Amino acid sequence: MNAKKMKKMPRKRSPIMTAAKAVMLVLSFVFSCAMPVLAGSGLLYNRESYGEDLAKTGIFMIISAILMTAGAVLCLFRKNLPNILAVLLSAGGLVLCLAMLKTLTDHADASGWTDKYTLSPVSGMYAARILPCILPAAMAVIIAAVQLCSYDLREQRRAKKARKLAEKNAPAPPIV
Repeated sequence: MNAKKMKKMPRKRSPIMTAAKAVMLVLSFVFSCAMPVLAGSGLLYNRESYGEDLAKTGIFMIISAILMTAGAVLCLFRKNLPNILAVLLSAGGLVLCLAMLKTLTDHADASGWTDKYTLSPVSGMYAARILPCILPAAMAVIIAAVQLCSYDLREQRRAKKARKLAEKNAPAPPIV
């Protein structure tokens, strides 16, 4: 198939994939963006009483939220590079977020932070609010991986490879 025919072929849109992307995007803005940003900004706002280590933890929480949200937005596109970046950003942001959550909960437990009304540990509250960001990050990675393995993108990669091979093996122009 030549390049003109590939561009004119209509792409099939799966309603299940569209619904999964919509759900992932909403969950990403709620859990992957809002919760780590709010936790991180609270740590930054109270850095005088918490110390510089927790202020750095807050900054990294905000960075992880940005990475996970950017990964979720990039997996909306049906191109190779955005999908590869979506996998890397979502996975990297999730790992960073979970590492900062571990640091935060360890510090909260060591310092004896509790809720003043129920006297329950604050580390449980942080975990309950931030752990659901695993779901949209995992959905972004899965959606991007499915799109990378889709028939349309495989055919585009094959056609591009065939064009490069045809250009490489083209007859040389006459010298005269």
